[in-house]
Amino acid sequence: MSTIHTPSQARSDAPPIHANSPVRPPAPEIVSAKGVDDLLQSGPNSAREPMRPDEPKMTPESRAKIEAELDDLSAQLTPKTLDHMMRHPKSEQSKAHFEKIDRVLTADNIKGVLSGPNAASCIKTLGKIETQLKQESINTAFDPIANEQVEAYRRHVNSILFDLKASLLRAPEGGRFEMVLDFSRREQPRLNSIHDFMNDLHAKGSHLCDIATEVHKAIGALQFSHPDGLRPERYREPDHAQHSKTYSFSNTAASTLEHPCEIRNFVSDRDKIDVTGISRQLNKPLHWVNQLSGASGEMQLKYSRENNATVLVISGNKGEPALVAKIFGHVKEKDLLV
Repeated sequence: MSTIHTPSQARSDAPPIHANSPVRPPAPEIVSAKGVDDLLQSGPNSAREPMRPDEPKMTPESRAKIEAELDDLSAQLTPKTLDHMMRHPKSEQSKAHFEKIDRVLTADNIKGVLSGPNAASCIKTLGKIETQLKQESINTAFDPIANEQVEAYRRHVNSILFDLKASLLRAPEGGRFEMVLDFSRREQPRLNSIHDFMNDLHAKGSHLCDIATEVHKAIGALQFSHPDGLRPERYREPDHAQHSKTYSFSNTAASTLEHPCEIRNFVSDRDKIDVTGISRQLNKPLHWVNQLSGASGEMQLKYSRENNATVLVISGNKGEPALVAKIFGHVKEKDLLV
């Protein structure tokens, strides 16, 4: 009886096909820590021109508004006003003056009015404002207040020391040491209040002086550029002028780890990096993270104190490169406009 052999089942090396196999989305693009560190350690790229700051944008209407506010500010900043601002910095009137000074006397506003058709009159107005805010004027208002506060501090110290001496005289000899220890540990709210007030006053006075210095530089740069005749329409800020600068990114592809943009001579608390355009590109708010996961909208700053350099990373959409920019200088989170 013959044996019937059934043909063996054909085999294939191809992987099995599964019905309804889910399509996996592309993995997030994560910038490697080594890549960021290598960029931090590298020097300036001489083969690529550094990123230029934004040109200030001022329309004729906005320029006219700023010019009017400069006139108002010049009229309001009298020695009497400055004295009130120093004596009562937290009053509503003083806070309004401080806010207006910060809002109107920005580098972009000053540059805008000095490049307009009324530059000559604006120079006079800014000169008056500079006179009221310069160091000598601040000292005139500050010194009497400082002397009064020092005297109040001295009187209060004498008073509490007198109370301590009187208490020691009445106390039994064995308890005097503990009394002195207790006195040394005791908070002195009045002295702390005077100390905090003077620190705040120093900070506000220095801030006003810094603004006056910037105004002086802006006026000087314009006059120096045109000693034989003022031609504001042709004025351009000198490269070395110490005005605030803004650098804008509108797309994550504008600067990548492979081809990073470089911002040089960045000054923290003065210059800004505007990434609001990237937020619009990604259609979501940006947020800070300690560790990048590659999720869209993540932001991180890495700073090297040794090289005084910062790398900014903003994760893009899935499958797209992240924005990676190198900044020579210390960039803080508050230096970004998000």
